Amino acid sequence: MDRFQLEKTPYFDITATLECGQLFRFAPIDGGYRVHAASHAAEVLDKGDFYDIICDDSEYFKRYFDFDTDYAAIQSSLEDGGMLSEAMAFGRGIHILRQDPIETVFSFIVSQNNHIPRIKGIIERICDALGEDMGDYRAFPTIDALAQAGEKFFASVGAGYRAAYLDRVAKAMQTVDLGQWQQLDTEQLRAQLMAMHGIGRKVADCILLFGFGRFDVFPVDTWIKKVYEDSYPGMPADKMSTLLVQKYGKYAGFVQQWLFYFKRTKKTMDKTNKLS
Repeated sequence: MDRFQLEKTPYFDITATLECGQLFRFAPIDGGYRVHAASHAAEVLDKGDFYDIICDDSEYFKRYFDFDTDYAAIQSSLEDGGMLSEAMAFGRGIHILRQDPIETVFSFIVSQNNHIPRIKGIIERICDALGEDMGDYRAFPTIDALAQAGEKFFASVGAGYRAAYLDRVAKAMQTVDLGQWQQLDTEQLRAQLMAMHGIGRKVADCILLFGFGRFDVFPVDTWIKKVYEDSYPGMPADKMSTLLVQKYGKYAGFVQQWLFYFKRTKKTMDKTNKLS
């Protein structure tokens, strides 16, 4: 078991990072969170002035939590004195996790037209049935295990219409060379993802951002549409995504997460305040 500590700064917040919609295999524990990533696990404990991170591989989790990226410099370069500045201040501590590509593909297929508690439940049932026993948790399944499971299995764990997508993508990905995919540019890799059954532009862009570390993408969902409904009224999601990538370039993915988290979380907070 490894262990390392991270001094707290405004530019990393474990709650915002985990709760912003990019990850589904985590759970609150006393004093922090437990995170499962591929075949790895970590506990991130809030000690006031620092985070205490207990894990099976410290180098893996230093990369996973993206501690090498200078988020302060990125945010400073993007300040606009308006909505984006407000969103960055609200979600300043969000890091883009460097997730396993296979896990990300299947997690975001499950996420389509779904809500987070149900997504988490489906993914955990898939892991419980197909993942390697790591002692006190199950790893995310291998692509071979997923490909052999069959559509009926995915339906049985609650995937609904997504069961067919999961089955066909699993079988298709058995022949994929992920190393070769990593060498493709973002447009080429998006095309490869969207050629698979059930993966549209938004899901592909989420996979590119969270599973392949491509920051020149801007996933557009209903929350992002709400952010830009005045600037781009009635614009199709794919066109909006393209324009926003052109606007924010290599930082587009970061901007998307700050705006998404701000819009979704602030609305929830506003609704809670009205009820209290």
